Parts: sequence; structure tokens; C-alpha cells
Amino acid sequence: MDTLIKRLRSSGFGCKVADNYYGCLVYADDILLLFYTASAMRVMLEICDEFAVDFDLMFNNSKSVAMRIGKRYSVQCAPFVLSGGDLSLSMK
Repeated sequence: MDTLIKRLRSSGFGCKVADNYYGCLVYADDILLLFYTASAMRVMLEICDEFAVDFDLMFNNSKSVAMRIGKRYSVQCAPFVLSGGDLSLSMK
């Protein structure tokens, strides 16, 4: 996981607070990606897919979900894709 976090951090995408990177939070085998735009999320998911290929892993996109919050949470956008499948979208 350390390698994935380093890849995400070096991409420049994700959230930062007081110059600390919080774009990827990890607990056991769970990963939470924090982002500020839908296009940033797509780049972060591509990095996760590349990591999975490099380390012969597969993310279970049937257990994964994307959540949009904020003023534009209900605006239609292209699907988020992980491991070749669309993530379900929860809009709050």
C-alpha cells in the first residue's frame, strides 16, 4: 500500500491540508480517495488500476462506491471506472 500512496501523492491530485497529503486514507484493506474534481478522481482511479496491474491485484468494484458532495452533487457526469467496471454513485 505504501507504493500506492506514494504514487497518488506524487500525482499532485487529492486533498491537502496545511501541506499534508490526505488524498488517500488507508485502513486495513480499505482505501478512501479524497479529491476536489471528478477529473481528479478519474486520474486517481487510473493510478490505482496501474498499481493493481503492476502488483497483480484486482480491486473489487462491486464493493466500491463513489460519493459526490457539494453544490454540484446531482449534476450528471461520466461514470467512474475501476478495474474495468463502473463504480456505483451515491449522491448526498
